[in-house]
Amino acid sequence: MPTPLLWAFVIRESAPQSPPVAEAILEIGPSQHAQLLEDAMASGFTLAAGDPPPTTAEVHVHHGLLTELSLVGGHRVWQPAPPAPLSPEWLSAAQTRDSVVVIIVPPGTWPQSLPDTAPADLADVFTTNLQEARTNGLVQHGTARLIAR
Repeated sequence: MPTPLLWAFVIRESAPQSPPVAEAILEIGPSQHAQLLEDAMASGFTLAAGDPPPTTAEVHVHHGLLTELSLVGGHRVWQPAPPAPLSPEWLSAAQTRDSVVVIIVPPGTWPQSLPDTAPADLADVFTTNLQEARTNGLVQHGTARLIAR
């Protein structure tokens, strides 16, 4: 069943001579956050410190849209409503590694859009909120396999 999910897609530079890393940052509402964390932990996600571990998670992409995050060996599927569009650059980074680093943040990390706030300012607030959540041990991460069709 499709779920209201907030996504941010980032391309992160990695070590010299290595391809960039595609990251998918995910926020879900408070009523489903605990279930998402439980599913992620059962799939091998850990607190976001150090390198993200390999997991059994899969990120499914169809025609340039993220259509689902599959956790717990495919037994739990989280589908964004509507599917989330991906940039060609992000998709290329994900395809180069055949993987995506999925980062799960607590509810309220992504600031609510304000009519008079520039997108760059919203991104700065998000970055600050993300760092604070990471420092407080509230962020989970793991490397998911990319399934692109």
